Amino acid sequence: MVLTFDQAGAQETLSFVEKKCNAGVWSLDFTTRKMAWSEGFYELLGLDPGSVEPSYEAIVQLMHPDDRRPSGEFDRIVSEGLPLDRELRIIQPNGKLRWLSNRSEVLLDKTGRPTRAFGVLLDVTPQREMALAKDASDSRFRTLVIATGGFVWTADAEGKILDIRNWRELRGENPAEILGSRWIYLVHPDDREMTLRTWSDALTTKRDYSVEHRVRQPDGAYRWMQSRAAPIMLESGAVREWVGLSIDIHDQKVWPAATGPENVLTGAQLRAARGILNWSVRELSLAAAVSSSTIRRLEEMDGPPPGREDCLAPLQAALESGGVEFLFPPTGKPGVRPR
Repeated sequence: MVLTFDQAGAQETLSFVEKKCNAGVWSLDFTTRKMAWSEGFYELLGLDPGSVEPSYEAIVQLMHPDDRRPSGEFDRIVSEGLPLDRELRIIQPNGKLRWLSNRSEVLLDKTGRPTRAFGVLLDVTPQREMALAKDASDSRFRTLVIATGGFVWTADAEGKILDIRNWRELRGENPAEILGSRWIYLVHPDDREMTLRTWSDALTTKRDYSVEHRVRQPDGAYRWMQSRAAPIMLESGAVREWVGLSIDIHDQKVWPAATGPENVLTGAQLRAARGILNWSVRELSLAAAVSSSTIRRLEEMDGPPPGREDCLAPLQAALESGGVEFLFPPTGKPGVRPR
């Protein structure tokens, strides 16, 4: 049985569908170039029904400037009977921005010439806003990954590695070669048993995973890395997947602390240490019994002072007592970190 409507019933049905689906209907006569809009179409544009004469120009007036077609393009589309399907942004008279999706159909006469077009306009603003929010979230995530310089990876509930998102970018290698359980062969032989035991415990208890181990590099050398992961849980209490991050901590593991006479504090280290502790120059001066003017003079230099400075030892001792550790790598610039 086919459902049919009289004219009044069809109008009621159209109004019902438009309201429930946030939709509007339009038509275009290719001969007269006249348009007709339904009440739902007016509402999508933020207009009162019948308040303006339906026309493409009226739509353009409300269209976001970046979505307007080049001059003459609409005439070409109409004359050739091409589809008018697209997404566009409308700025309603009240200032609200809406994303609208148009779907249309062109009717041809016996000679193949377009005669009329009908279309449905759908409000897709919620979907677009969700997509934009996801894009923003993904961008923040990518930026964070770049900032950490680590590897982001996912594993299934059983602990099999599914993907390492930026393995190829950072190592120039195909991540497929270490997926599943094959990643363990990159771990230093002396660290494998401990790594597997820690990973197994995390899988069993469904608690966060954290381990420090040596990982083989593309050149064959091993570097210390810290691997951490947390489970993403289902409402049932089961683990859906694991998300992990592995970062290089080799320099922190092998750099000596500031203990030898050859390790001379730099002005940059002093500034950074005060920043970590949130100390003022005066507070450091009181803690180290060194004048504020001397501290400011030392901090004006990024590197170590040119001559011997007896005040560096009490400054270092005061800052280390406050909770920082000074680092002097074999290569590169000296550093400082919270203790």
